[in-house]
Amino acid sequence: MFAIVLAAALGFTPATAHRIDGIAEAEVRAHRTPGIAVGVVESGRIIYARGFGVANLSRRDRVSPATQFGIGQLSQEFTAAALLLLEQNGKIKLDDPVTNYIPKLTVARGVTLRDLLDQTSGLPHVTNWAHLLAAANAKRPLAAPHTVYDPNPLNYLLAGLIVERVTGIPLSDYVDQNIFVPLVMDSSLYTGETGLASTHAIGYTRRGRRFVRAYAWSATRTGGDSGVISNVYDLAKWDIEFPILLRVDAVREMFTPGLPGMLDRHAMGWTIDRRSGTRYIWQHGEVPGYHAMNALLPDDHVAVIVLVNADTFGGNATLPEEIAGRILDVLVPPSAEHVDNAIVARARDWIGRLASGNIDRTQLTREFSNYLSDRVVRQANIAAYGRVISMIPLASTPSPGGATQYEFLVRFTHAVRHYHITLTSDGKIAFISFSP
Repeated sequence: MFAIVLAAALGFTPATAHRIDGIAEAEVRAHRTPGIAVGVVESGRIIYARGFGVANLSRRDRVSPATQFGIGQLSQEFTAAALLLLEQNGKIKLDDPVTNYIPKLTVARGVTLRDLLDQTSGLPHVTNWAHLLAAANAKRPLAAPHTVYDPNPLNYLLAGLIVERVTGIPLSDYVDQNIFVPLVMDSSLYTGETGLASTHAIGYTRRGRRFVRAYAWSATRTGGDSGVISNVYDLAKWDIEFPILLRVDAVREMFTPGLPGMLDRHAMGWTIDRRSGTRYIWQHGEVPGYHAMNALLPDDHVAVIVLVNADTFGGNATLPEEIAGRILDVLVPPSAEHVDNAIVARARDWIGRLASGNIDRTQLTREFSNYLSDRVVRQANIAAYGRVISMIPLASTPSPGGATQYEFLVRFTHAVRHYHITLTSDGKIAFISFSP
C-alpha cells in the first residue's frame, strides 16, 4: 500500500480509511488486478488518496495516487467540457448542425453537436479509424437524430474533431490550455503526447489465470472518446473545480439527460442516476489494460475515484464501478425505509425473471418492453450475480407522471448492487436497472 493523503474531515476517521483500505487490498490479494488507486473527495478537499499493488509486474513499481492510468470514457467529460467552454465563449452553439463544421460527413445530416455529446446522434458504428469520415458515410444511420441513446465512440471522436476545427489547434492542446493547466492537472495528457512518467501503470489483461500486457491503443481510435491518461490527484481536482471552470448553465446542460422519459439517464459524458434517494452522477471507462470510475454524490459533496490497470476483456478482473459503490456505502451509509411487502415481493420476482429470461411483458409499459429486448436481457447477465442473499429497501422516490422509483440494496452471492425498479400509477413496470 502506498499512502499519500489522509486528511481529517467531517465523519471521516481512521476506521473509515481502514475499511476503504480493506476493499482495495482485497482486490489485489485476490489477483483481480495488479494495481489499484483510490481517491475520495469531500466538501472540496481530497481526504483520502492511496495506491495498492503494482503498476508494473516486471519492475514491481508500487502504485501511488500519483500513478498515471488510462481512464477510457471518463475522457468524454473533458471533450464535453471543451465544447461547453467554446459555447460559453460564443464560438459555437450546441444546437449547430455537425455538418456546419464537417461538411463532408453527409451521413450526419440533421445531427447537432448536442446529439454527439448526448450520444443520441443515431450515427453508424465504424471500424476503419484511419478513414473515419469515409467509413461513416459508407453506412446508413442506425436511427434518426435525437431519438435513441446509443453509446458510439464516433460521437466523441467527431466532437473532438470539431473542437480542432473551431480552434485551429489539436484537441489535446485546447484541453491542456483551457482545462488541465487552469486546474493544475499536471499529470493529465492524451495518448501519444509527451509527459507520461516512467512509473505510469502498465495496462494488463487476463489470459487464463495470469495477467499479460494489453495491446497498445492509439490516439486515432481514442481521441475525444477515451484518449486521456490521468491519475487520482488530477481527477480529484477536476471533480472539485469543474463547476467553477464552467458556468452554472453549462454545468446544468452537462448534467441534463439528452432524451425525455424515465428510461434516459445519460447526459454529456455522465450517467445521471439516483442512489438512496439522492442524486448520483457517474461515469466509467475501459480501454485495453485499464478500467476507471468517477462517481459523484453532489448533494453529499462526495466524490470517489477508482483506477485499475487491468481490463475485463480477457475475463474476471476488478470492476471499479463495484469498488466505488462499496466505498460510497462506507462513506454515506444507505438507510432502509419501509416499502410495502407486495412491492418488495414483486421487485424480487423480477430479479428472478431477468436472471432466467422469463419476461412477462404484460407487466411492462410499452416503452420499457421495447427497450428490454431479449438481447438487452442477455447482455445484462443478471444470473451471473448468483442467488439473492438479502434485499434491503433504501428509498421510494416519486417520478414524473405519477410513477414511483423504488431502490433496494441487494446482496447476491457474487455481487452487491443497488437495484431500481419504477412502477407507474397503474402498476406497470417502467424501468429496471442495477448499479454498483
